[in-house]
Amino acid sequence: MAQEIQSLFNEAVRLERNGEWERAETQYKILLEKDPNYHLALQNLGVIYAKQGKHADAIPLFSKAYKLHANVKNCYNLAVSLYKHEETEKAISFLKQTLTFEKKFISAHLLLAQAYQKLGNDEKTEVYLTNVIKIEPDHKSALGGLAMFYYERNRFPESLKMIERYLILYPGNAQLKIIQSEILAKQGNYKASATLLAAMVKEDVGFTNFNESLQAAWKEEDGIANESLHRIQSKAKMKLKEFQTKLELSKENPEEFSPPDAQEALDLSLLYLFNGNPEKAMQYLVFAQKMKEKTDPDRPS
Repeated sequence: MAQEIQSLFNEAVRLERNGEWERAETQYKILLEKDPNYHLALQNLGVIYAKQGKHADAIPLFSKAYKLHANVKNCYNLAVSLYKHEETEKAISFLKQTLTFEKKFISAHLLLAQAYQKLGNDEKTEVYLTNVIKIEPDHKSALGGLAMFYYERNRFPESLKMIERYLILYPGNAQLKIIQSEILAKQGNYKASATLLAAMVKEDVGFTNFNESLQAAWKEEDGIANESLHRIQSKAKMKLKEFQTKLELSKENPEEFSPPDAQEALDLSLLYLFNGNPEKAMQYLVFAQKMKEKTDPDRPS
C-alpha cells in the first residue's frame, strides 16, 4: 500500500511539473481516496487549485494539510488563499502564525501590509512594509509600496526619500518618476520638476507607449503600489471629466469660466500624466510655473 501511494504521488508530481494540471489533479484525488491524510498530496492539490484561482477549493485542502503538518509552507498557502477569497481577517491570523515559524518571512510581511491596507489600518500597513525594509533594505516591492503609501497620505518628504532610493536601485519606473516630478513641483521646485518630466517623456517612455509604460510599472507582487495606482487613476479620470465638462460649459458662457490657479494647474498636470497624456501634462506644468512666478516673483525656481 505504501509503495502504491508513493508511486501515485510521484506520478502526480511529474504531471504537475509538466503543467498537466488536470491529469495531476485526478492523480492526487485517487491518492487521497486511498489515504485522505497524505498531507503533501493535500498541499499540492491545493496549490493546483490556487494557481487557477479556485481558492474556495484550495482552502479546505490547505487547512487540512496545516492541521496534519503545521509548518511555514502550509500556513502561508492557507493565508494566501484566504486573502484571495476575501477572508481578510482570517488571512491576517494565519499570516501572523506564519511569522511564528519564520520571523523574517518577507512574503508574509508584504501580504500583511496589503491586508491591513485593505482594512484601512494605515499604522499596521506602514509597520509591515517597514519590517520588510529592515529585513532587506533594498527590497523593490517594499520601497515602491512605501513611496506610494506616503504619497497618498501627503507625506511628501518621506515619499520623495523612498522614490529616490527606489530609482537609484531600480531606474525606469514611470509611475514613481511622475510622482517625483509632482512632489518637486509641490515643494516649489518647478524647474527640476519640468526637467525631470521632459527627460522622462523624451528618453524613458516616449509619447507612443507612455500609457503602456504606466501600466507595466508594477508587477503582481507589488500589491500595495498597484492598488494605489488604481485609486489614483480612478480619481484622475473623474477629476479630468469634471474639468472637461467645465471647459465645454465655458464655450457657452465664457464670462463664467475662471482659468485654473497654479495649484489647480499642477493637479491637472498630474491628472493628465496618470491618464497617459504627457503633452497636456507639460502644458499645465509650464502654466503652473508661470502662474506661480506671477504670484511669488521672488521665490527661486
